[in-house]
Amino acid sequence: MKAKGAKMKAKVLAPAATETEFANRARGTAGFDYKGNVPKYHTAKEMAGFLLDLYDGDKTVGIVDGHTYEFELRDPIFNYAGNR
Repeated sequence: MKAKGAKMKAKVLAPAATETEFANRARGTAGFDYKGNVPKYHTAKEMAGFLLDLYDGDKTVGIVDGHTYEFELRDPIFNYAGNR
């Protein structure tokens, strides 16, 4: 889109484990305890903050490192056909 001068931008948020209601829905249970079952995760509030950082910034990708759980804003990771 950028190469064609489009005003719209596509951005990608790549989270790691995030404390949400999804675990309850996926398991068909209630009360899944992230603290007791997931060694590292972000809260939904933290992830929302990351999303706002991505939205407000000029980078294309917001990614959580799967080892350190640090959030990083980056340029596109892979080339696309019009960017060679």
